[in-house]
Order: sequence, then C-alpha cells, then structure tokens
Amino acid sequence: MFGRFREINFTAPLSSPLEMDAFHLPASGRWRVVVFPGSPCNRLLFTRLLRTAPQGIDMVVLSRPGFGRGHVNVYPDFDDQLAAIKPFLPGGEFGDKKIITLGVSYGGELALKAALDFPDQVHGVVTVAALIDEPHDYALKLEQIGGASAIEPFVPNRWQRVRTEIAGRRAQIGPLLGALPSLKKPVEVLHGDFDALVPRSNAHTLMEALGPEANASLEIIPGGTHYLEVQYPRRLHRAIQRVIARAEQ
Repeated sequence: MFGRFREINFTAPLSSPLEMDAFHLPASGRWRVVVFPGSPCNRLLFTRLLRTAPQGIDMVVLSRPGFGRGHVNVYPDFDDQLAAIKPFLPGGEFGDKKIITLGVSYGGELALKAALDFPDQVHGVVTVAALIDEPHDYALKLEQIGGASAIEPFVPNRWQRVRTEIAGRRAQIGPLLGALPSLKKPVEVLHGDFDALVPRSNAHTLMEALGPEANASLEIIPGGTHYLEVQYPRRLHRAIQRVIARAEQ
C-alpha cells in the first residue's frame, strides 16, 4: 500500500509506556532521519517525502504522543515527545544508525531539542516552517476562540490537544532558545515565503537564537507554503543531504 515504507508499532518509554505507530522507510545506509510532524500530527502529509527519498536513507515519521492510534491524552511536555524517538536512536530496538532530526512547525522545536538532549546520537537538524515565536494573528485568534467558555464544550478533542500543545510550548520555548548557542551540529532552516500559518520571521528569529557562530544555513523558499513536505519534498531531501555532508566533515 505504501511502496517502500511501511507502518510499524512500538512502545515509547514515557513515564507510563505508550503504544505508538509510525511510518518507517528502512534502508541499509548509515543515516536515519527521524521526522517530528507538527500539530495536529498527521503522518500522511509525509508520504511524498518518503516516496521521493533517495536510496540508502532510513526514515521514520512519528505519530507523536497524543496523536497515535487510540491516544486520548495530550502530552505537551517536550520531554514526553522526545521519549518517543528513543527506540530509533543508537542502542534502541531499531538498530544503530547516525541520526538527523527533521521537524515541521511545532515539530521543529522538538527536532532542535533532540539535538541538544542527545548530542552523541543526533548529528544534525532540519527545521521546516518551524514555530519558534508565534503563528499568524488569525491562527492565534482561532486558538483563543477554542478556549471560550461557550465554545469549548463543542470543540473536538483533537483540536483541544492542538491548543494544549501550542499553549504548552510557550513556557518551554524560552529555555530552548537560550540553549541553542551551544548547539554546534549542522542545522538547515527552511521556510516558505508564502506560509499562511507561521510567519517567515520565525525563521529569522531561529537563526538569531542559534547565533553567529552556528553551523546553520537559512533557505527562504519562494512560493513555499506551510506544507513544504507536500509541496517540495525534494528540497527537504537536499537539505538533509547538506546536513549529512557537513556532519561527515
């Protein structure tokens, strides 16, 4: 059904172990890309990215904690989200490969934190439309409307989980940005100039937080929307290859 990739199930070692699902594109090469989708997490958006992947690159697209099959709870703590990648790191059940993290939107923060928290296993990062500051004003208004007392009882659980994740990141983004100057691994920052959800100013904020000594590059993609993984998957693959090339130097 999915071509070269397949659906897998595994147990994430959160404080209470959590049954998870993911798409996995197995490959015999030395490198694995672990993908953190945004919020709401929808791994189906990444099928083109998987189908266009070059030979030899192992890829995993997570259904993040809170959005896996049968999940009912929300997990706004970054540490809970990062626990889900441990089975794919060296020493985990899926074998020893060098890791690149790729994060889209809300997942961009997680991809960066993974490189900080697992410095011996994660060798580089690609962020795509990363939510570093705040989304556009209309998206903020939608978030606020969802919490109104007259509306909240009618808001679907999935939207409430999104609201909780986006609100929960605000207490965690400051410490994350403060730690980024210590990140010496290669980073590729991608953002579309036609992103209707997360302003491209977020990409500039991220570059400033990484600092002038960072091993980081910024690519603003003309005509790029918030869904670059759907629109331009090969651009993401080229960014991954650039990170790998710099990591191997």
